[in-house]
Amino acid sequence: MGSFARVTGGAAAAVLAGAMPVTASPAQASARVVRVPCDSAALAAAITAANNPAGGVLRLAPRCVYTITTPATATTALPVITGAVTLVGGPGTTIRRDPAAVAFRILDVAAGGSLSVIGIAIFNGNTAGLGGGVQNAGRLVLSRTTLSGNGAGNGGAVANIAGARATISRSVLSANATTGVGGGGVINSGVMTIFASALLLNTAPTNGGGVNTQVSGTTQLIRTSVDRNTSGGLGGGISNLGTTTLNRSVVRFNRGSSGGGIATGNTNILLSRSVVRNNNIPNNCSPANTIPGCVD
Repeated sequence: MGSFARVTGGAAAAVLAGAMPVTASPAQASARVVRVPCDSAALAAAITAANNPAGGVLRLAPRCVYTITTPATATTALPVITGAVTLVGGPGTTIRRDPAAVAFRILDVAAGGSLSVIGIAIFNGNTAGLGGGVQNAGRLVLSRTTLSGNGAGNGGAVANIAGARATISRSVLSANATTGVGGGGVINSGVMTIFASALLLNTAPTNGGGVNTQVSGTTQLIRTSVDRNTSGGLGGGISNLGTTTLNRSVVRFNRGSSGGGIATGNTNILLSRSVVRNNNIPNNCSPANTIPGCVD
């Protein structure tokens, strides 16, 4: 049947968690708007310039693919976010790692940093560590964002570190993968809210094909679909060791060795007006009869 696995080791022990959609901070609201031409070097330079407490709003070029070949650091495509930075794209704005490049994640938010990403697709990030698309140790907001084809040791699309806060709203996380403990879509050790979003076709070899909440993590899913994710162990859709709440959400067509929909290592999981159905045999939820509202 498999067993639950924990991520350990300081900052690397973190994973995703959230809060309701938020508005920009006063610093971000008053920050100067800078238009960034369709050039990856210009994007990196603009982030560096905006990395300060006053913050910066960077409006990326529409219908542009910012392809990163040479990363800003050894592990991350763009400069680490240490200030208050907002990236606004669309329509058709994409940031991606060049498939021929060495492995590196796309974005990294340091403790104390704040990043909002609005209307941008994040593709093909890859790291042996946490968060192939985004690793967050500070404050992260993803809105109308697509994360696809990203891979990591843990947290294929997003990794939220212990003590960090993340909000994902009106976004799609699809076809991301992990090679370690789990969280093909997201792994959360902090506070995370996923609102009006979809996690689909993500994969993990161990626990939590879609969402993996670690011991220190609190994850809230609201009006969200967890659909067709796969785990080689527990929790094809969702794996929980911390606290996970589902409100008006659907978990279906996921596959795992046990708990095709949801697997929990404790009783800190709550379903409110949510549906868990049509997940793989042997069961929708594991352990059986421990998740009120989940019927096999």
